[in-house]
Amino acid sequence: MFRKLADKFKELTAVHEHQFDPATLDDPIALKTEWSPLKGGGANFCTRKLVQVSPLRYEFRASLGAKAFYLIFFCVGLLVAGIAVYEAIDSGKIFTSEALILTSVGLIFTLAGGLMFYFGTKPVVFDKQYECFWTGRIPTDELMYATANELLMPFKEIHAIQLISEYVSGNKSSYYSYEMNLVSTEGVRTNVVDHGKLDQIHEDARTLSEFLEVPIWDGI
Repeated sequence: MFRKLADKFKELTAVHEHQFDPATLDDPIALKTEWSPLKGGGANFCTRKLVQVSPLRYEFRASLGAKAFYLIFFCVGLLVAGIAVYEAIDSGKIFTSEALILTSVGLIFTLAGGLMFYFGTKPVVFDKQYECFWTGRIPTDELMYATANELLMPFKEIHAIQLISEYVSGNKSSYYSYEMNLVSTEGVRTNVVDHGKLDQIHEDARTLSEFLEVPIWDGI
């Protein structure tokens, strides 16, 4: 009981230490922008790194650690399902509850790993040729209509880069996850990345700040 109370006190103290006053930015848009986490959760390791593809293009790409994490889920699930099916066929008891449960669990892990890999490796792009930011696999011909596609954010609408932290508390571990958001001229936020490596997110924010010619609102 006392252990749980102590952990809760540490959590509340940690959150309090990272409160940020947007009034210090001297920007009216900062005052009407939300400063709570836009994307809950996050990771305790670096999931994406900013890569310069060309002088006119930067992309956030999945780190090797993130890819390995997704593939572990996929492979473990596939292995469990495969073993369950093999043993069921070998024993001649295909439709037993044990075989069905193990196969289902394996397929769930496989599906989860596949979805995490698909969405975790989707492109996150800043392109000066098209003067816009987007996430996802968008055909090139659709990029010509940036203002008509809700998946795209024209550079002229980006007012600032917002950095905030979130204290994620779990049963076995607790950590900070750091979030990078784009803030529009109307104070609307769009999430870019969310991971646990502070130095990396600061470095990537500085690079994007120069590339987009917008300020960094560092609320970490």
